[in-house]
Amino acid sequence: MIANNPQSFMNGYLSAMRNSIITISLGVAIYGFSRSFKKKNSQKTMKNLSILVYIFSFLIILNSNLLLRKYLNTITDDEKDKMPMYIDLDLWKRYEFLGWFLCGIAFIIIFLGLKKNILKLFNYN
Repeated sequence: MIANNPQSFMNGYLSAMRNSIITISLGVAIYGFSRSFKKKNSQKTMKNLSILVYIFSFLIILNSNLLLRKYLNTITDDEKDKMPMYIDLDLWKRYEFLGWFLCGIAFIIIFLGLKKNILKLFNYN
């Protein structure tokens, strides 16, 4: 049953990756937009909002990668034989690696956005 429509699953995965990239871009735009405010409080609010958007994107990527990993690990050899010839699950594993790479990028962006807060927490100036 898992191999009934693998192309649909991959389309969903790629859609989630695309949406996460768009969401990261939205966070970058919000962060850049924060500089247009004159009040420091408004700037901080927008920067914090951008960090929330980054975290949301990170969670989309994380969830999608975990779903793809589960899908690839639960397919039996019998189900692999029933899949269309154009489905190459070894190539799908590359998408998982790319997804983990994107997840790392999102994590780095979150860390950079929170860097000042983390340094204040540990009393570094």
